[in-house]
Amino acid sequence: MKNSIGISLVVASTVSIAACGSHAEEEVRQRIERVENGMMPAILVTGEDLSPVTIWDIMQRFNVPGVSVAVINDGALEWAKGYGVLEVGGADVNTETLFMAGHISHAVAAVGALSLVEGGHISLDENINGRLHSWQVPDNEFTVSEKATLRRLLTHTSGLSVSSLLGYLPGEPVPSPIQILDGVAPAKNDSIRITVVPGSRQQYSLGGYVVLQRMLEDVTSLSYSDFVNSTVLSPLGMDRSFLSQPLPEELATNAAAGYEATNEQVRGRWRIYPELAAMGMWTTPSDVAKLVVELQRAHAGESSRVLSQTMANEMLIQQFENRGLGVEIGGGGDWRYFRLEGHGNNYLSELFCYVSQGMGAVVLTNSSNGEAVKAHILRGIATEYGWPELLPEEVEAVSLPLETLRELEGTYSFRGRDRVLRLENGRLLQSSEGNPDQEFRCLSDSTLISTTFGYRYDIDRDEAGSIIGLTLVLNGTRLFTYQRN
Repeated sequence: MKNSIGISLVVASTVSIAACGSHAEEEVRQRIERVENGMMPAILVTGEDLSPVTIWDIMQRFNVPGVSVAVINDGALEWAKGYGVLEVGGADVNTETLFMAGHISHAVAAVGALSLVEGGHISLDENINGRLHSWQVPDNEFTVSEKATLRRLLTHTSGLSVSSLLGYLPGEPVPSPIQILDGVAPAKNDSIRITVVPGSRQQYSLGGYVVLQRMLEDVTSLSYSDFVNSTVLSPLGMDRSFLSQPLPEELATNAAAGYEATNEQVRGRWRIYPELAAMGMWTTPSDVAKLVVELQRAHAGESSRVLSQTMANEMLIQQFENRGLGVEIGGGGDWRYFRLEGHGNNYLSELFCYVSQGMGAVVLTNSSNGEAVKAHILRGIATEYGWPELLPEEVEAVSLPLETLRELEGTYSFRGRDRVLRLENGRLLQSSEGNPDQEFRCLSDSTLISTTFGYRYDIDRDEAGSIIGLTLVLNGTRLFTYQRN
């Protein structure tokens, strides 16, 4: 598998429709068809016609072998469907196919932890070292006046380090929990330590969820898997969710293999992630939807199987910037939403759901190139169901002289990753290894926008006016720069 997954790999497989009655079922089937045929880019240019494409076109363009989708409507799972294959040349994805959840695992960990808060076993705002018995977060100059707490772990404000985890290929030694926490070989991560004053700012920390997993085990005297199974998965009937790393052989036959950005299958089909709370749950979109629906119902005071209304509300309100407890928070009023994106482990995924509207969706893919695919699918769902978020953004583009566009041609690099801009038939395209071309449009003579993802970039120039870099801008904040080579 070098350049394309091939059309034969993107045949839709099974569909599950929860609507009752033939008329309702037919309406849902029509909705599914409109979603499947309504894939749109992130950016629409005013005055330009653009025909939508199909989910199969998008999967093939971005070389994503397998996708699974679940849609929540009117407070219940409305439909679920699998697309593509478990691996190139393999069986079809169906609604029971397992995908690694990545960072969506955080929601399950958060619900489990909050159930302990409700039981009086731990407080949201106490120093977690008081509940850690087998290991301690080392104190240092950043912890003199402030400490890591459960609230701060769940909002990525604990100051703890380690923003990514690399996983372990079959045959590689897998570290113990303490080796991971201390960054000792064979762990591939640095030691998990507090590097900024707790509570002072948000610093994305998978390391915080590694610490959370250890604390939950210390508090309950149970393995993390047994604890979460008994407090979250089993009560909600999430019988296709597994906290097993590596995945047992009997479950592997209907599990999607992971694919690298280069479109090569991960050696041994997938990496092993012992950091279960941070990355390691295997699941299906339909199972994640059960958790989502329960949180929505708990928030409305209609259920308390895992959390009370008070605690669900605490989880789903803004705690620090865009963070609730274990989830991102956005929107406002009746359209407040919670979301989680799964990145970095060859299974790009997203959970996007409204707090009080009884709507949402879960999209899981099995490729590092799945970001654009899941985004297209969510836009298709948002368009069909009338969600105010995730819709394509319409922008006014400007036409710059060809000589100005030619100035932009070249290679730009950030942390060893190269992006090449080139002009082709008057279109400014970006290429990178293993990924299809992305088109950039000009919003001004100093700003570009990616039509695929909607990312904006400032064009940086030196004092002589020469282009020296492109800086990613998100919500008005300059994040990082691709330096021109």
